[in-house]
Parts: sequence; structure tokens; C-alpha cells
Amino acid sequence: MSNVKITIIGTGAIGTSLALALKQTEDPPQLIAHDKDPLNSRQAVKMGAFDKSEWNLINAIVDADLIVLAIPPDAVRPTLDAIAADLKPDVVITDTLSTKANILQTAAECLPPTAHFVGGHPIVFPGGSGPEYARADLFKNALYCLTPAPNVVPEAVQLLEGLVTLVGGTPFYLDPVEHDGLVSAVNHLPLLLSVALVHHVSQSPAWKESRKLAGNTFARISAGAAMDASALAATLRSNRVNLVRQIDATIQTLKQAQSLLENDDAAFEEFVATAVDARAEWLADFEGNRLSNLYEKPLETAKRENLFKQLLQFGRQKK
Repeated sequence: MSNVKITIIGTGAIGTSLALALKQTEDPPQLIAHDKDPLNSRQAVKMGAFDKSEWNLINAIVDADLIVLAIPPDAVRPTLDAIAADLKPDVVITDTLSTKANILQTAAECLPPTAHFVGGHPIVFPGGSGPEYARADLFKNALYCLTPAPNVVPEAVQLLEGLVTLVGGTPFYLDPVEHDGLVSAVNHLPLLLSVALVHHVSQSPAWKESRKLAGNTFARISAGAAMDASALAATLRSNRVNLVRQIDATIQTLKQAQSLLENDDAAFEEFVATAVDARAEWLADFEGNRLSNLYEKPLETAKRENLFKQLLQFGRQKK
């Protein structure tokens, strides 16, 4: 086992999958788990993802070379506030959240200058939120967005890039504001539409009867409402400015569909066909792993192999 210590805060599907992937590397690091729900962290340890779990947050992060935040957006500030005074000098910190601008701002406000934060967002679909949905190959061929702060040291960015490639992902650099605008349309809006659909039909007087007719279509479209309510609300609120703009644009699209249906316009079929074709094209690229070829600067093999050594020596090199 390497002398590198990596602490993952949040042992849901993504945090535990990351640990499982790192466990499969040559000379894996020491992996420490912390979760506000000790049942999750204990389960992740039993799965072999972590060497041990620490119930006490400070004990979990002391002397950590890398800290990964795999927690809901509203937990980031209190977590960073709690650990800021006890961080190892030149620790590298990252996250796995689907919004970036506000997370980077929070990190800048909470962390000391000796800590180096690089935003991260893996584009993965584990199938559920708990550690039981974790798997070691979750990041294989997946885009993994990196959104470094403008003033972060290049060595910290390189280390995160190495970590992503080590677990099988493809680093994809984005400006934090651009990232949040893009993800609002294809991640947060679908989640909100799922919530709105379920809210609409379940509050109808006809729900007692109509729910009997709901099947696979309703299950698929409403899947976004299957998350923990508090975490889902926090995720949507974290990107609310962009999401409000997406709602306005979607309302206009729905009005267009409404008008075509009301007038029994033949153009409605073209309206539907445009969406069907666009989805089919995206799905073919997604399933063929063609969306992962957007970043064309792979790390040298030596850098990937020596990632943990680089991480261990990061502070000394910087000094």
C-alpha cells in the first residue's frame, strides 16, 4: 500500500465507486471513508472500497494528501469550514458535484491558501445513490469535468488530471460558469421536469385512479424524483439562475407544442421527429463512447503510474 492518504467524504455510489477504482490500481493509496451516515461508510468498508472509516470528520482528514467531497451541495460549506484549520499544508481538495461556480467560490472563501481546490464533476450514472450501487468501472470511458480555479497551482490540476485517467475517465476542462450553464439544460432541467410531472399528476383529483394506469413510461420519465428529497432540492437550488432560464425556454417550447396540437397542425409530426432524431444521434454517440473524445491531451504513461508518488511529494516540490 502506498503512503498516500486519500479521504473521501461521502460514501454514496460515486464516492465508493471512486474508492473501488483506486483500490484496483497498482500500489493503491490508503483510503479513508467518512459519512454522516455511519451505516453507509461501514457498508463501503465491508465492500472493500476503503481501508477504514472514521466517524470523526477531523480524524478522517488529518494528514490526508487528497480529499474528495462526494456530498450534497448544501453540505460543502459546513464541511470546509469544519476542516479548514486541520488540513495538511498543500493538500489537494476536489468534489464530485454537478454545479461548479458556487462550489469554487465557497472553497475560495473557506479554505486557507495552503489548500488547493480543483472542481470535479464525473458524468456517470450509477443507477442509485447508495454505496450498494457503487462499482469499480463506473468512470471507465466517462467524461470527467475539471474546473480549476484561476489561481490554483498547475501541479494540483495535473494531479487531478492524473487521478481521472487512473480510474479510467477522460478529463474534460470547462470554465465553471460555462459548465453550470450547460449542465442546467441536460442534467438539472430533466430532474426538475421529473419532479414537476410527479407533483402535477399526484396532486390531481384523478391521481387515485390514474396511478393504476402508470407504467414503464411514467417510471422512466419520473425517475429524477427518486432521489433523496433534500439532496435533490439542494442540487437544483445550487444552479437556480441557469435553471430558471431553462424553465422559461422550456415553457416556450411547450407552448409551441400546445399550439401545434390545438390546431392539429401537420408540423407537429416534424416537431416530434426532430426530437426523436436528436435523441437517437446523442444515444448512439453516448453508447459508442464517442462523447469521451473531446479532450485530446492524455497524460504520459509515466505520469499516470507515478501519480501517488507525485501526490506524496507535492508539498515538498512546491516548497
